[in-house]
Amino acid sequence: MSNFFKRLMGRRAAFGALSAPGTLCASLPAWAASSDGGGALDWHDPMFWLIAFSLLGAVAMGLVLALVHSQRLRLRQRRSELQRVRRERSKLSALLNAIPDPVYFKDANGAYEGCNPAFERCTGLLEAEVLGKRDEQIERRPEWSAALAGPNDGSAQRTLAWVTQPGGERACLDVVQAQVFDEGLSMGQIGVARDVTALREATTKLHRAITVFEHCGEGIMMMDADLLIRDVNPALSAITGYQCDELLGTMPHCLQLGEQGAEVLKELWADVGSKGKWSGELVDRHKDGSCVPLWVTLVSVPAPEQGGEPHYLAVLTDISRIKETEAELLHQKLHDRLTGLPNLALLRDRIERQVGLAQRGQTRVAVLYVDLDGFREVNDIAGHAAGDAVLKEAAARFANVVRASDSVARVGADEFVIVLSGLVDEETAMRLGERLIDAMREPIYDGQTDITKRFNLGASIGLALYPTDGVTVDELLRNSEAAMVRAKVYARNSVQAYRPELTQAVKQRFELTHALRHANEAAQFRLEYQPQVRLSDGALIGAEALLRWHHPTRGAVSPVEFIPLAEETGLIIPIGRWVLETACAQAARWQGVPGKPQQVAVNVSARQLRQPDFIQTVDFILAETGCPAHALELEVTESLLLEDAEGAIELLGALRARGVRVAIDDFGTGYSSLSYLRRMPVNTLKIDRSFVSELGQDANVAAIARTVIVLARSLHLDVLAEGVETAEQAAWLQREGCDWAQGWYYGRPMPAEDFVVVHQVLPAAPKLAVVKRLQLA
Repeated sequence: MSNFFKRLMGRRAAFGALSAPGTLCASLPAWAASSDGGGALDWHDPMFWLIAFSLLGAVAMGLVLALVHSQRLRLRQRRSELQRVRRERSKLSALLNAIPDPVYFKDANGAYEGCNPAFERCTGLLEAEVLGKRDEQIERRPEWSAALAGPNDGSAQRTLAWVTQPGGERACLDVVQAQVFDEGLSMGQIGVARDVTALREATTKLHRAITVFEHCGEGIMMMDADLLIRDVNPALSAITGYQCDELLGTMPHCLQLGEQGAEVLKELWADVGSKGKWSGELVDRHKDGSCVPLWVTLVSVPAPEQGGEPHYLAVLTDISRIKETEAELLHQKLHDRLTGLPNLALLRDRIERQVGLAQRGQTRVAVLYVDLDGFREVNDIAGHAAGDAVLKEAAARFANVVRASDSVARVGADEFVIVLSGLVDEETAMRLGERLIDAMREPIYDGQTDITKRFNLGASIGLALYPTDGVTVDELLRNSEAAMVRAKVYARNSVQAYRPELTQAVKQRFELTHALRHANEAAQFRLEYQPQVRLSDGALIGAEALLRWHHPTRGAVSPVEFIPLAEETGLIIPIGRWVLETACAQAARWQGVPGKPQQVAVNVSARQLRQPDFIQTVDFILAETGCPAHALELEVTESLLLEDAEGAIELLGALRARGVRVAIDDFGTGYSSLSYLRRMPVNTLKIDRSFVSELGQDANVAAIARTVIVLARSLHLDVLAEGVETAEQAAWLQREGCDWAQGWYYGRPMPAEDFVVVHQVLPAAPKLAVVKRLQLA
């Protein structure tokens, strides 16, 4: 446009020069200007002026035509320029309309001059609403305007703004606003707002991915198509012991044939090829040379460009601790936690393996079932800590006796099984059993408590041989246990070989145990009462409560048969409580009734007395039944005095303080210490029936009975004789100064509703001399 103006001004200057008179005359031909003859025209001649005006008209016409031509050219050029500008404006408008980012223009005063449709869509403002207005003049002005309203030094301004679009969506915009200058003068501002929501989300995801990659506890590595490591995270470096730069460009050890079996790698790549993924356990080599078990997930990642080679992503987890835990759990599953010996599950597997070897080699397998004698008393007296110490010592002693090829297992509380294999016979196995028993002869000392205690235990052992005594694991274990039970019952501290008749005995014992448990639940027990009379005048002074069991199919079961079984199984505790409750309730009903006992004696087992809440149980039963304390007498055995004399003194003292009478049952059959006996808070000594039944037949027995009577009178104790069946026995006891008696002579055990005393008239006994009191040290 400026060139156009320069050319136009040049033409106007030329036209002015031609219009000047002097110039016109100077331009005429010489002949026209000459005044002399020779054909020259005089300027006074009209012809001269005609020619001059013609020439002048021609020149003017030429100038006009030139000017018209110039104007036409100028108009054509302007039209071309306008078309070009129009096209540029159309292109610019189309470009602005096509730009997805909001764009706006402001003048030097900050008023909007225009915007594109993306701006309208983003802000919800039409172009007509913002033209000529500044941001503060718009009611719903763009949310980024406040951040860009500050002073500007001419440089571009930039801000990130979260905006709410007309649809309610939130978007993050990166807004850039810059000044537009023309020859140093500010023409206004142009602003572009780019929606970077997706970019920020992608950046956030990328940041999270990088964070996971860097801080993940599992090792991560990227490999190219040649299985060369291209990137690793720090966790993989910690797992393998190699620095990250040492791993780059190398092939992972866990994927090399030397570290893995060919079958494993074949299966791995087959799965990756068909499924694109494989997971499994591999072994890697640590930098220090140790093996590291890994759980590896290998994924084939397609190439980003078409035709490119895929690469691989591997996630590796160090499972060393898991493997250690699995091994520990397996050991715990197959071994006894206390002794560390194999348990029953592992023992069965070993027996089955030894049986298979013996079957192929035509050899034998010996199974010895060992039960510790006296272990229950250790637990009851010294507690479970002492019991655990005893078990560990016994296990160590058994392990020292057997060969390295033999197995020792703990299969119960105090039960062990030893398995011998190879060329073994019954005699060899019996000799080993004897050595096991000898190993238990030395006392075991409890070092777990403040006061070291010594325990003397024995071992009862049963033996069963493959294939004579059983061909399966169950048969060998069952038959060796049956032999052990026989040793336990008939010959403790011995080895008993299995015999076929033992199976029936064990079966009967099992059935009786089951029936005993059911009897307690089905109320098959009842109490019978046997009278206790005073020998001096035959008066009824009390009754002993005796437990009876009437089975629906077996009939009456002897107490001699089921009481020891109840003691062994622990059922004596609930049964004994029932006996105590029933006897106390009956004693309460008999109080003040003529001809009925005013005192009831109840046998109490040592296991009941060892219960920590026994005293509280007695208190509760007396209060619940309304039985007076003096109407109850508890009979205990001498074994209680031998096992824990000090504890027995404290326990019996607590009972006596409550008014409950205490009697020592079957006195004379044990080994009571007289020094402890005089301290025992007891009321009565009961002479065992084995002495009473032989009175008048064996002088030694009579001497023992007489001594017991003298001892009781010297200790100011009452004495009662059991099992009195004849008048002669009653007369002898009366003459010797025995206080009370009970037995069939006075009445058999009978139900409470049928209770009656058979009165016997005794001859008057001669007056006895005063018995000299024994002086006990």
